[in-house]
This record gives sequence, structure tokens and C-alpha cells, in this order.
Amino acid sequence: MTDYFTTRQVQNLLKVDRITIYRMLQDGRLRGVKIGQQWRFAQHHVERFLSGAPASDEAFAPSGSDANFPTHCVQTIQDLFSDVSQISALVVDKAGRPITQVSRPCVFCQQVMQSPAGQAACQDSWREIAQQASSGRKFFTCHAGLQYICAPVSDQNEPGGYFLAGQFYWQAPEAREQAERLRRTASQAELETAKLLQAAAAIPVMAPEQHQQVETWPQTAARAIESILRERTGLIQRLQQIANLTQIP
Repeated sequence: MTDYFTTRQVQNLLKVDRITIYRMLQDGRLRGVKIGQQWRFAQHHVERFLSGAPASDEAFAPSGSDANFPTHCVQTIQDLFSDVSQISALVVDKAGRPITQVSRPCVFCQQVMQSPAGQAACQDSWREIAQQASSGRKFFTCHAGLQYICAPVSDQNEPGGYFLAGQFYWQAPEAREQAERLRRTASQAELETAKLLQAAAAIPVMAPEQHQQVETWPQTAARAIESILRERTGLIQRLQQIANLTQIP
């Protein structure tokens, strides 16, 4: 089992303040997972950083493909969504690469994502979701059999990425089928089957009366993100106008 450091422990190791830790998370220098409102850092990631070696799982980290993308604001919206809905969430770009850190990951997915093979499988699922979502599809099942809902996020009327809400079951899975799928997942991710089966017992199952409401939540979150992107675009345009007015001939 991977050992994890708290934010305070990483501060003490690196001799920096909390704000610096958050900046390092945002620009990809540090890798972390958010559990509720608390960040946790895998010991081997921190040790790799201290040694000066490059991270081995950069494909799993937020891509940072758009330097102007307001990641911090979007992460805040995403975290609030997860706190209220009790559902995991993630924003990916058009290629399925994560832009934000996963909010409120379930225990099962935390275990899967502890291994490089599990991280790669999750990344493949997100990539496939993004590819299929471009045609308008919104319901998906990941490599481990968990369900997701996807809502597109547009930036200046252009596809910018997708808001993914999931890590749950729409209905309780058939026991034998689930056990076989979880054994395959454990083998693929090089994890202990017994521990993964135990963690799977905590995967939430959506009650039928919740389905219609849950379907609309990701769309609402995506619209909130789009409003942030519009504000950003307007601000940049106003700043450019000011710069043009103040240029000396």
C-alpha cells in the first residue's frame, strides 16, 4: 500500500508555505490526490521530486495544455459540485487529458489510481469518453465498470473539454459479473484482488428516483465553468483595449 504525506508534511519537507504547495500542484511540479477537502501526496512522488528526477506519471497529471485556462477557478467549481452531489468529478480537455485534479474520488478508484497501470487504464477511459462525447453521447462506462455522465464545456462557442461526473453504478451490478470484472481490473492494475473487492463494496449506487436529477447536474456545472471562461475572455479583451489606448506612438 502506498504511503501518503499530508500538505503540512510536504511543507516541512520542502521548507515552503502552503500557497507554494498549491502553486506546485497547479503547474504540475507536484502530484497529489484530493480526498474531501484535504490533499494527500504519494511518498514516492515526493521523494522523486526531492531527488530531481522527472515524474513518471505525467500523462495522469493535469495537462496544463492551455496556460490561460483558469484551472484554479474551475477546480473550485468542480470541488463544490462534488461536495454537494457526493459524486466524483473531473474536467478533461478535448483529447481526454485531465485539466483538473479528481474531486472526491471513491475508495475503489483511489486504489486503482495508486498504480501506474491503473492510472494508464483510467487515462485510456477518459480519452475514450472524450472521443465518443464529441458525437453527443453523455453516458459512459469506464474500464472498471463504473458509470460516468459527461457534459461538454465550450469556450467562445468552441469545444473546450468535458465535465465528467461518475464513479458510481446506475443500478446494483450482478454479483458474479462484478466479481469477474473486478478480478480483471485487479490483475490489470497489479493490485490485490481482495482489497479491491472490499473497496468496491463502497461504490455508490444511484437510486432510480435520483437518475433524472443526477443527469442534469454535470450540465449545470459545465455551464458554470463556461461563465468563468466568458468572463476571462471579456477581461482579456478589455485589458487589450486599455493596452492599445495607452500605447505611445
